Amino acid sequence: MSVSHALSVSHSRHFRAAVAAAALIATAGTVAGVAGAANAKADTVSSPQARFHAASDLFATLQFPARPAVEPAGSPQAAAPAPAEPAPPAPAPAEVTPDELARIVPRMPTEKVAEYVAPLNEAMARGGIDTPVRQAAFIAQLAVESDSFRTFQEYASGSDYEGRADLGNTQAGDGERYKGRGAIQITGRHNYESVSQYTGIDFVAHPELLEAPENAFTTAAWYWTSRNLNQVADSAGIVRVSEVVNGGHNALAQRVADFQRGLDVLIHP
Repeated sequence: MSVSHALSVSHSRHFRAAVAAAALIATAGTVAGVAGAANAKADTVSSPQARFHAASDLFATLQFPARPAVEPAGSPQAAAPAPAEPAPPAPAPAEVTPDELARIVPRMPTEKVAEYVAPLNEAMARGGIDTPVRQAAFIAQLAVESDSFRTFQEYASGSDYEGRADLGNTQAGDGERYKGRGAIQITGRHNYESVSQYTGIDFVAHPELLEAPENAFTTAAWYWTSRNLNQVADSAGIVRVSEVVNGGHNALAQRVADFQRGLDVLIHP
């Protein structure tokens, strides 16, 4: 093979390789344009060398789309939005202060105010007694039932309750054994049994335990909630609350007066 022929073959191979590379990389529209331009260029070139250089020049002028940048693995991502902060908890109901308690029940012995205010507040929190109306009604009933917090045991012997089936006093001696005790004067075997189940303390076997201050107020809150007296205080008023607690209108004027005083103190401290 002559040198000129070999050079012609080599140039032809390079020409075909250049055109093939252009076809693989360019888009379909670009390739079509390149092919037409290459054919037109080839028709006007007389020698293989000229055709090779023309194809090379045309290949160099091709504009290929830029490859999109690929973010390396593990690169930091945009920070996720911070989660919304939870709503603040509802404020705890205001507790009755020693000064307020003394003003609501002015007949209460001074030394009892400091001793009883903490278990009173704990009982009200436990029973959902959490508005001025409810608190004033609760304190007013307890003040009358306990003689202004002077006693957590009924003064009477309890003999009047003997044989009272409506109170669960079905056994001999139940009347005196289960007379009124606690801040709200829990009365009768049936109530002693129920409050024992609620607290886990056996007041049936040990009725005197109802007179301990923490038990006296806890059981008062149990009685209050078991009779739905929060709702009664909210909607029906102090007279109806008094009827549920006492069964009648005993000392009603005192209950109403203590309730009104409680409202005045708690709403306008």
